[in-house]
Amino acid sequence: MKTCKRHGAGAFTLVEILICIAILALLSVILLEVRGYINNKKLQNTAQNQIALLETGLNNYRSDNAGNLPDGDGDEFSSHTLFASLYRDANNDGIPDKESDVQLPPYTDAFAVIQDTKARSELDGIPVIKQQVRTTKGRKKLWVIQDPWGNLYRYRLGFDQENSKGKPGKGFNPDFDIFSLGGDGLGDNTSNEGENADNVSNVRSWK
Repeated sequence: MKTCKRHGAGAFTLVEILICIAILALLSVILLEVRGYINNKKLQNTAQNQIALLETGLNNYRSDNAGNLPDGDGDEFSSHTLFASLYRDANNDGIPDKESDVQLPPYTDAFAVIQDTKARSELDGIPVIKQQVRTTKGRKKLWVIQDPWGNLYRYRLGFDQENSKGKPGKGFNPDFDIFSLGGDGLGDNTSNEGENADNVSNVRSWK
């Protein structure tokens, strides 16, 4: 391949200029790909750490509730259920509830409840915001937990657990699953079949 070097006349030919432009464009594309990969890997590591914190909080919840776990089917609403259970916010005001005028301690202190979205970058912790989510009664504005890509963390009961209607959970684990749909948001299936059954972009509490 020719490189950008001057001839005796001290000028570049049109072909040489086009080759140089093509090389620079190719290098720029490669650099962007590498930066994107590194950034996405960093976000995946952040999600793994956050999921571990959510797992710990949910195990604390279970220990305090006679081994019982909240309902969850892995849908949008399950993000709210997970937050409300771990933060003890049953009335959906973004503040832990009170019992006999004493505020109940959350099962995890990892949350950063964002009342003002403009202040998001100033807070540490797992972001919790209020947004419209799909429920059985239509869309409703609820507090939900965001992953590093701005999507929702999701939660579902494991296959050895039963929900409040006596139906078994749909998770991969016997107890529960906590997961992110990853950067592409494609998700996965609860079976081992299908195009997205084991989407490598997902970040989850099971291996």
